[in-house]
Amino acid sequence: MYIYYILRGIQNGKQVELEGDVNEEQFPDIDLDNGPTIVSFLIKKLQAEGTVGEWQQCDLTDSFFGREDDFIYFHDRWMRRSDAPWRKDKYN
Repeated sequence: MYIYYILRGIQNGKQVELEGDVNEEQFPDIDLDNGPTIVSFLIKKLQAEGTVGEWQQCDLTDSFFGREDDFIYFHDRWMRRSDAPWRKDKYN
């Protein structure tokens, strides 16, 4: 289960980082183990609140292992950086 996010992107021509907690209260009915779903919901929530930007990367911290998973926006979807098709051992 993810518990923390750092969202990176561009707002008004400047690099920005937004960060915060991931919990059931702020992410109702969202599977908190599904990184791309969390990031998509977060961006929709920010847009609804008036925070817009070109979001390119999001780190999610896992509560169990305390590790970070790095997600990127690639070909109109969020994916783990490790699953990116430019890896030589991947044939996407």
